[in-house]
Amino acid sequence: MDVLGASGSGAGTVVNALVKEFPGLRVRLAALPSVLGVLGGQILDPEALPRVELVPQSHPVPSGARTLLLCRLLEWLPDEDAVLTLAEAAAALPADGALVLVEQVEAADPDDIDAVLHHLRLTAAFGSGLRSAEDVTALAERAGLGVRACRDIGWDHRLWVLAPSD
Repeated sequence: MDVLGASGSGAGTVVNALVKEFPGLRVRLAALPSVLGVLGGQILDPEALPRVELVPQSHPVPSGARTLLLCRLLEWLPDEDAVLTLAEAAAALPADGALVLVEQVEAADPDDIDAVLHHLRLTAAFGSGLRSAEDVTALAERAGLGVRACRDIGWDHRLWVLAPSD
């Protein structure tokens, strides 16, 4: 059975849904110890916990997985940090591995006040802000990743399936 590696501020909720939907799935979820405490105690359902390994680490990319899910990890990172994180993720993948990246992108409606405020908060706090889908794709390419697929998944979120470029 393959193990899914996961990290990012949205990974806990996604992992919770995935292990319910796919009973054979095992997940290695990496985060700081304080985050793992919240995930294990408040986010993940008790029946999901036996199939989720909570891995305390400061590095956001869990090792030992053929597929990595990074969910809303880049929104807190300025461009250079995002490229480094994606490059490290690419280096952790086996040759046949894949990186599934989920990020919120700039709102289609420029008058969406919630999206504008979220962008301003991210910019002020982290120097990042919301990116366009094209900007996220460019970061992935700078990190040595090629786009296998990209699709809108709703609520201004986009999903990329990435793999190391040849």
